Amino acid sequence: MVLALVITLLLAVLGAGMLTLTSTETMIAASYRHAQEASYGAEAALERAMSDLAAIADWTVVIATPSVMSSLNDAASSVRLPDGRTVSLAVLSAERQRESDDSAGPAMYRADNPQWRLFAHAPVETLLPSPATAPPLYLLVWVADDGSDGDGDPARDSNGRVIVHAEALGSGGARRGVEAAVARSGNGVLRVLGWRRHP
Repeated sequence: MVLALVITLLLAVLGAGMLTLTSTETMIAASYRHAQEASYGAEAALERAMSDLAAIADWTVVIATPSVMSSLNDAASSVRLPDGRTVSLAVLSAERQRESDDSAGPAMYRADNPQWRLFAHAPVETLLPSPATAPPLYLLVWVADDGSDGDGDPARDSNGRVIVHAEALGSGGARRGVEAAVARSGNGVLRVLGWRRHP
């Protein structure tokens, strides 16, 4: 009788351990999937913004005029995230500026410190053909003067170069970004000068 109870207890502990392990593995896989979806979404948003930038002759109007927007624009003033929270676009833009200032900003660029302006924002499904299903992602793109042109005015592009920062906000709190320095190379074609991921 005692032996049967001990064996039953051991089997119960083993079963609970397997259940915990399975649950943990499922959560890890879901977190990885959400992060990958957000990474791909950020890259897609960057590509779309670059396509729209290529069609604009003077990038000064992009970095200085709030009404000049990408075609990726849902005209919202706040974002409803996949987890149900609502966040103001102004708050997200202030975060982008703060992150930029903290990483280099005024200390490196002084008067040319990049001033980020929201250029594009919309759910990812706006990039896909209508019957396609998309993961729950919200895409955002900011544009700023490159900071190294030396003209002392972050609202004026004097060298044909800008920085584009794209982010995707997804399920499970996933947030991934990518940033590229781009320049014109003639005939409306853009050249990527530098590129990096943001975790």
